[in-house]
Amino acid sequence: MRGREMHECDKLATSWIDEQRGAHERRVRARDDDAQRRFLYFLHIPRTAGRSFHWCFLKPSFKDHELCGNQYTGLRIDPREPTCDFLATHDDYSLIERFTEQPRVVTMLRKPSARALSSYEFSIEVAARSFGKEPVNTTRVQTRDVWPWSALTRFMDDELRSYDDAVNADGRNKLSISNVYDNALYTPFEDWAEMKMVHDDIHNGQFFQLLGLTNNTDDAVEPRAAELRECALWRGTKASKMMMDYAKERLEHEVDVLALHERLDESIELAARQLDLPLSANANFADPTQIDAQNVKSRISKVATSFKSDDASDCVDVVGFSFRFSKLKSEALKEASFRERYASVLEEGVSMRCGVDKSNVQIWPMDSDDDWTKNFEGFHIMTVAFTRRVDSQGGEDSAEASYDDVPESARALFAVLERHKAFETLIAPNVNTDETYGSFEVSAFGVFIDCKPDSGTTVKRSKNVRRNVGEQYRVCEANQFAKYKRLRKNALKHITDRIDGTYETFSSSGRKRISQRVIARVDELNFLDYELWAFANRLFDARVRAFARDDATEPLERLPRKDFDTSSAESGANEARNEAEVDDTAS
Repeated sequence: MRGREMHECDKLATSWIDEQRGAHERRVRARDDDAQRRFLYFLHIPRTAGRSFHWCFLKPSFKDHELCGNQYTGLRIDPREPTCDFLATHDDYSLIERFTEQPRVVTMLRKPSARALSSYEFSIEVAARSFGKEPVNTTRVQTRDVWPWSALTRFMDDELRSYDDAVNADGRNKLSISNVYDNALYTPFEDWAEMKMVHDDIHNGQFFQLLGLTNNTDDAVEPRAAELRECALWRGTKASKMMMDYAKERLEHEVDVLALHERLDESIELAARQLDLPLSANANFADPTQIDAQNVKSRISKVATSFKSDDASDCVDVVGFSFRFSKLKSEALKEASFRERYASVLEEGVSMRCGVDKSNVQIWPMDSDDDWTKNFEGFHIMTVAFTRRVDSQGGEDSAEASYDDVPESARALFAVLERHKAFETLIAPNVNTDETYGSFEVSAFGVFIDCKPDSGTTVKRSKNVRRNVGEQYRVCEANQFAKYKRLRKNALKHITDRIDGTYETFSSSGRKRISQRVIARVDELNFLDYELWAFANRLFDARVRAFARDDATEPLERLPRKDFDTSSAESGANEARNEAEVDDTAS
């Protein structure tokens, strides 16, 4: 770096830091410190476990109307006058410059080399989900549309597509892969780490996101971002040191809550106290019974229509309910023969108990397309149709039992469901489904009563599940883990299907095969992130000690143990379909 360039960098860094300090002071003076809850912004750095922190802890601490909704593909709120209370995005700190008042700020950091490896793995995994087919366009926000995956994943898309095209076009031999981090299917990790897009979007990304100087920074807000990034990357210069010192200053004094990936539980417990979001408070989370009730109502109406005949004297009463058994697993439900036996046993047991023909009992997956493969371990819908006939005067045919006198009629079954005693009175005693399928749970139930013109459907939900924020975190964490394990397994299977042999799933043991020389190079490339991360660990330790020694402070609330019983929680499938806007953006 020439002397003149160094001098220009020194001037630029000095003036920029002064401007940043002045702007922060103005935002602090403008805010209403009397407000009980100031606006909260989660500066979500990709691949730091921020999704768990966001979705499983922060989001359930706010009511629906307080959430700003998805903002990961562009800001759709006015930060000068926000009408919501909690925002999370991959935007950098320059977004805060658009606020009139200083919000509360939360961010999370991770060991830089681990974050780089995770970014590499994630970009391959997301690309592999569409390996051999075009990515599906949906109304939901897709990972490929969100920075930084908009560049990283689409690059891997092209690499996988090129391999597929070559194999299909000229019969090239399929690859055999022995190392998932170094093979010819896609760019090896060592080479990937040197690519320009990785330098732009991943290396030192935590440092630049905290300063508001990323490759994703809005030029209209910070037109000098590229110049300042270049100055900071001149290692050992005065400008680089000034910007590092200011990053540490901002982390300590402008960021209200610091969380660490490696100490996630401690981070949540400390954040709960610092943000006044008690772990013992009632959690706000998507209640699956609301969606299940809508699906049950739709299915009951369809069944009622299908059983109706052209004869006006024929009537049908339909009871439907959503249910699940705790021992049912996805691997079993994938097998058609298992599903057929499962449905047959339940249909027979219910038909015997309710006194209806087996054909009047039907079971469907919750998915509207009747696709069981989309409903693993989730709730299913069962309907029981009670047919009857009325005479021309509107009374019941004498050949049929009176509707009110039949104990196992639609009314009786609905009453059983209302009392939440479905299993023991729903299935015939000689059908031992409880031992085979596990505990029984009903989330919503409804009934279509009578064949009169003004008849309709009544649907109710089972008693709502109530959990506090800490309990909800554990439930959500377990569901997230199960969901991503399944997504990764299914995605990487697409690679196995197109190579010779099998494809090893990414794992901590697999990472050990990467040479220390390569890891050392990644460490060197992330020198800014490493210094910031080391400082963050010291700062976090100091804050933990401060709470421990402050006799005036009550002990921090603790999260439930990781083996917290989640059996009363909605299943992973329901948690997944109740997730809102961002589809697997980044954890």
